Amino acid sequence: MKQIIVETLLNQKHRTGEQLPSVRQLMTSFKASSGTVQRALKELCSQGVIFSIPSKGYFWGNRTAFSNHPPVIQSPIELLHNRFMLDWRSGAFSHDRTLPSLKELKARYHVSSSLLLKYLSQELQSGFLGRIGKSRFFINSTFQQETKTEVLLITRCTQWGAFAPESEREVDFIRLVYRGAASRRLKLRLLGYNEETNQWIDRNGVVCHLEERKNTIGAIVSTLLIQKPKPFLSALSHLSVPVSIWWEHPQEGFHSLFKKQPLWTFFNSTFGSVPGRMMGRFLLEKGIQKVVYISPYHASSWSQDRLTGLQESGLVVLPFTDSTNASPWDYRERARQNGPKNTVELRARDLLRQRLKKMISKAPTTEAWVCVNDGVAAIIMELFEQKKINKKPYIIGFDNSSESYLLQFDSYDFNTEALVLQMFYHLNSDSLLASHLVEIPGSLVEK
Repeated sequence: MKQIIVETLLNQKHRTGEQLPSVRQLMTSFKASSGTVQRALKELCSQGVIFSIPSKGYFWGNRTAFSNHPPVIQSPIELLHNRFMLDWRSGAFSHDRTLPSLKELKARYHVSSSLLLKYLSQELQSGFLGRIGKSRFFINSTFQQETKTEVLLITRCTQWGAFAPESEREVDFIRLVYRGAASRRLKLRLLGYNEETNQWIDRNGVVCHLEERKNTIGAIVSTLLIQKPKPFLSALSHLSVPVSIWWEHPQEGFHSLFKKQPLWTFFNSTFGSVPGRMMGRFLLEKGIQKVVYISPYHASSWSQDRLTGLQESGLVVLPFTDSTNASPWDYRERARQNGPKNTVELRARDLLRQRLKKMISKAPTTEAWVCVNDGVAAIIMELFEQKKINKKPYIIGFDNSSESYLLQFDSYDFNTEALVLQMFYHLNSDSLLASHLVEIPGSLVEK
C-alpha cells in the first residue's frame, strides 16, 4: 500500500511548490492507515521529491530550492505548551497527584523559571490547572471529568454475558482492539448482546442499557456470528456517537436503513470477490493458469464469492464444492449433538476430514489446489502425509492462520490489523469515512 501511494503521487501532474493533499485526504482516498501514508510521504521526502513545512503540510520540490513558504516558528511558550500537553495525554502526569515541583518541571522541559511560571499562570487562568499554595499545581478536577473517554466494544454473548471467540481471526480482532485502545489511552468497555433476549450484558453478567454510558466517544461493533444483524444494529440506532462496524455478512445484507446513519461506517475484509481476485492474480503471477477450488462450505456466500473472484481473475477454475454446509460451525454443531462436549473439536475435524476425502477423491492434480480456508488446507496437507493423495499439488488457503505457518503453506491474510486501525480512525469526530462500506484489502503471505 505504501508503494502504491508513492507511485500514484509520482504519476500525478504537479508543479514545484504546489501543496500535496493532506494526510487525512490521502488516508480517505487510498483507504489506508495514517502510518502507511506517513511512511509513503517520508520516502518521498528522503528522495528529495517533496518537503514538509510544520503546521502547513507537504509540498512538491526540494526545500533548499524552494523558499517561498517560510517555516512556521513557534514561540517558546507554544513549544512548552505542546510538550506539556503531549506528556499529559500520554499519562506522564497522574490526575490523583499534584504536578512535579517547579524545579522538576524546569529540568524536564529545559526552560527558565520565568517562562515556566508564565505558562502555568496562563493555564491556571484558563481553568485547566488548579494551584495549592504558591508553587504546586494540579490538573483541574472539572477538566478531568470532562475529558474521560470510553470506547464500547460490542460483541455477541450468552444469556449470562459470557463471550467465547470461535476463530483465530476473532481472537486477533479482540486483541488488536484492546491494544488500539491502550495505545490511544482510551478506556475500553466490553458489552455483549444476546440475540435471544435482546439484552445488553456487561462482563460481570449484569443487564445494562447503552444510554447509561455517559462518557462514550464511540463504539466498535463485531457482527461475527450474529445471526440476525438487522435487529442487532437497530438496537444501536439511538447512539449519537461514531460507530465502527465489522461487517461479517454478505454485502447484499447491507441494508439501506443503516446507510442513513450519518455516524456509522461498515468495514468489510472477508466477503465479496476481492480476496478471490487477489488470490487469482497472485497465482497468475507465479505462472499458474489452472486450479482446483475446494470448499465444503459452499452454502455460504463467502465461499461462493471466493470462487467468483478466482474466476474473474482469469484463472481456469475446477470447482469441487459441497453446498450442504455453510461454515466450520455447522460441523461443530453436528459434533455437539452427537457425543461428549470435551471432544467436540476433534469429532468436528474428523467429520470434515471424511467429507474432504470424498470430495477430492476425483480431483485432478492440477498446478494448484485453492482451499476455501486454512482449516481445509491443513486437513488436505494431513491427507497427503497419510498418503491419501498420490501427488501433492501446490496448496494455498485463506486466513493466514497459525496452522499455515506450522504446516508452511501460503495463505491470504485478511489484514485484521488494518481493519482495526481504520475502525479507530473512524471514531474521530471529524472522520470523513462516515455512512458507507469500507473494503479492507488483504495480501498473500508466502511461507
